[in-house]
Amino acid sequence: MSSTSPASFLDDDSQRELDDLNKRINALQERKHALTFEAFQVHTTIRTLQSRAAHITNKTAPVSRLPSDVLAIIFEESRRPLIPWSNIVKRPLSPEVQLSHVSSRWREVALSTPALWTTIRFPILHKEAAAMAYLQRCNQAPLHVHIGPRISDPDSLRFIAAQFVSRLNQIRELTFDTDERQELCALFPLFADVPASTLRRLKICCNDTRGASGVVPRLDIFKAGAPLLSDIRLSALTVGLPQCSATTLHLEPQPGPGNPLSRLAFLDILAPLSATLTILHLKGFISGFHQEPGSAPVELPALKELLVYGNTLNHGFNVFRNISTPAITTLSLINVRRQGLSSIHKFITRTSPEHFQHLRTLRYINCDIDDDLDVYLPHATSALTELAVSVKHHTHLLRLLLNSDRQAALHGVPPLWRNLHTLTLHVSKPLDREREDVDSDEEDDPPPTMGLLLEVVQERRAVGRPLDLLRIEGPHARSFYEEFTTLLVKTHEELHTELFSASLPSSVDVQDSEMDWAFVAYYIGNQYRLFMFKKHQQFAPHGTPAIHPGLPVMAYPSTHAQVP
Repeated sequence: MSSTSPASFLDDDSQRELDDLNKRINALQERKHALTFEAFQVHTTIRTLQSRAAHITNKTAPVSRLPSDVLAIIFEESRRPLIPWSNIVKRPLSPEVQLSHVSSRWREVALSTPALWTTIRFPILHKEAAAMAYLQRCNQAPLHVHIGPRISDPDSLRFIAAQFVSRLNQIRELTFDTDERQELCALFPLFADVPASTLRRLKICCNDTRGASGVVPRLDIFKAGAPLLSDIRLSALTVGLPQCSATTLHLEPQPGPGNPLSRLAFLDILAPLSATLTILHLKGFISGFHQEPGSAPVELPALKELLVYGNTLNHGFNVFRNISTPAITTLSLINVRRQGLSSIHKFITRTSPEHFQHLRTLRYINCDIDDDLDVYLPHATSALTELAVSVKHHTHLLRLLLNSDRQAALHGVPPLWRNLHTLTLHVSKPLDREREDVDSDEEDDPPPTMGLLLEVVQERRAVGRPLDLLRIEGPHARSFYEEFTTLLVKTHEELHTELFSASLPSSVDVQDSEMDWAFVAYYIGNQYRLFMFKKHQQFAPHGTPAIHPGLPVMAYPSTHAQVP
């Protein structure tokens, strides 16, 4: 059946009018398209002229008179501050990307400065496209690469193998930051048999707090060698390190008390580094209940600095039964409980004078020191030049120093710690304003801790061994410093004082402190985990349980990242 169009029923006049209307409509539409195209051209021209005008105006700014090489130096310095991730919708742009978006000249300077593009954090800040752009712009400059977390998927592993493993001879600093042991198990085979000829710093972090079942396999990395590797930061994991001449080893607290590193695994890590190690920080958990009777400690002949956290001793590990430090000059003890500290003190006094004769700095931060601490410790560490104690935790140690000085003055003999010239006070909490004698009529009496400290200062001067420096440090140091310096002025005591109010490295307040390279990696990783945690809280369906930032984070679909 045929259909007939409506136009076939029109008379000739109507048909002519319809044709005329269609022609006018078509003409107007063509004119509209032409005007739209012309408006677009006008808009583009305006933007071009505005850009040129801004370029001319920017030349009058003082910063525009800076030479390009000076501007490049400023750009490099501007990358150092660590800014919290405040936006929970999208991740922040890296400083170098933001700098390259300011003006055409800044972009030209930024893109021609390879050092700006040497830090790649894949995938937490830089997806594949952005990482490729960085690799092109760095122009063979030494790389700092942060890998993880969430990189165990096949696509990420292929990208890592193709772009990072192949450039290993260009990588100077490498961080593996994972939430699960399986991620390390997937990563390490990629790097196992490749030499790391220029690698100097290595950080291996695993936040997997779940207890491992069965025997945890040893993970070997860089079996072909890393001759320049000097600084190693490890979670408490069974890791086979390459042949190197490392001088620094930090055992980090992760993955936590539920997964202590075995004593034998720790000694296996330590033994290849024993000849060259000068700095050893033990913050992680080590199990020491199954040590063999009569086993010889690992000799560390070059070790100068040893730091021990209470975590290391909580599972029965005894430091000085497992390592020998004949040349140690600095011993720092942080958050050590009374039993562990008593064991260390007994070892020091028992092995004197054969050991610890070179010890110059002894630091106690928030430790549980016995009230009956006797003079054997000062006798065994007679070469000490600096003593650091926590306010309110270790006043009895200051009293021991004060009483020994008084006895020396009474009998006319040299005091204990005769070479002590620097006293450091760590103020981790606000000072208690209450006085011992609440009935005292003297309004100007100093607080008990300050009064004790003033007596120590005066007695050291009385025995002819005055302090050269009083250093006050810690998050609450400023108020203590200001009040005590006022007290020194009132009592006419002359003493050089120094304030160091930055927080300990474990703090997230990093704006005013000199940052350790590994802490930067730790900080960025934690900001990413907090970002994902908040994102999950906001966008997850109602009733979905939130995931703690310290646990493996929920996998989200990857989004396409714009190339900076």
